[in-house]
Amino acid sequence: MKRQRSISRRVAQLRPSATVEMTEKVRAARASGRRIFSLASGDPGIPTDPRIIEAAYDAFKAGDTRYAPVLGEPRLRAALAAHEQRRSGVLFKEDDIIVTPGGKFALLTALMGVVETGDEVLVPEPGWVSYGPCVELCGGKPVLLPMLDRLDLAAMEAAVTPATVAMIINSPVNPTGRVISREEIDGLVELADRHNLWIIFDQVYSDLVHGPSFPSPQGTGKGRAFTFVVDSFSKTFGMTGWRLGHLAVPPGLTKPISRFMQHSVYCVPGAVQAAGLKALELYDEVVPGYRAMFRRRQGDAAARLDAVAGIRCTAPDASFYLFPAVDTDDRALAARWLDQLDVATVPGSAFGSAGAGHLRLSVTASDEEIDEALRRIAAAGLA
Repeated sequence: MKRQRSISRRVAQLRPSATVEMTEKVRAARASGRRIFSLASGDPGIPTDPRIIEAAYDAFKAGDTRYAPVLGEPRLRAALAAHEQRRSGVLFKEDDIIVTPGGKFALLTALMGVVETGDEVLVPEPGWVSYGPCVELCGGKPVLLPMLDRLDLAAMEAAVTPATVAMIINSPVNPTGRVISREEIDGLVELADRHNLWIIFDQVYSDLVHGPSFPSPQGTGKGRAFTFVVDSFSKTFGMTGWRLGHLAVPPGLTKPISRFMQHSVYCVPGAVQAAGLKALELYDEVVPGYRAMFRRRQGDAAARLDAVAGIRCTAPDASFYLFPAVDTDDRALAARWLDQLDVATVPGSAFGSAGAGHLRLSVTASDEEIDEALRRIAAAGLA
């Protein structure tokens, strides 16, 4: 019997991204003529600074239209290493940095480097919707661990098996905006060291931390040796469409890990990297203002949501998200608000079972749009 053509099971069984699906719903609704007030977007809504755009334009005009180095332009890698040292206190070498097309590809690159078929990766939830699918794309098995308000280190240790090779840790957390504490980070590092596990640390919201400190596993004495650091320009500088991120790898692993880059995307365009270098030069000038804007919006929105019967909300320590608890089914409520109020949100259960009974709201639209969305929510409530 002739064999039937089919796509791979690995791809066919992937769950669609709930955040991408909501984005497409909002696009379709707007295309039909509806005015949608979106509190659902993971895009910070910041216009890319014109000087960043000009840097890319100048690079293109100067002829930077050929292949760039696989690992990234040396000047950008050196600047990223310096930026990480200011944040975590750890001296990264330029050779420890791989420039990638976005933070998601940095995550996938790290996983491709350490996950074999059948390996297990611990994934605390609620968490970003792409963690599990990225593990599955590498042939691994995500072990989903519900942990809403804290990392239960005992439960994580109990989940370790001979097949466990890594854990994905995200701080500040998407969707909650929570910053993982120093005590939790120290416990994670000890657990990973005890069981010889890799830590893949996603810190793409770390530049939007409101407090003075940001604990990280690479910033500890032991953790640097087995931590992959995933980061991105997208949230910090309003560069989501530029697809520019990076992966900082444990010492000595750059060359083997970069083979995945060599045989996939090869490189990030040089002009895009020139834009990233300019963004880092502007960091101290522009990022504090972005951070202050989001903090103000989070505080105002959290207070207004908390005043609605059946909703409990506090402002988190970072990012531009809110994760209010709602006294009803979160998926049904998100659908009802979109259909009846033209207000888009993301159900918390999309980020794992621990997120059930919550919604993820972002404060990335204009102040006027956020105000109107919150006014409609307050008037309708959970009914």
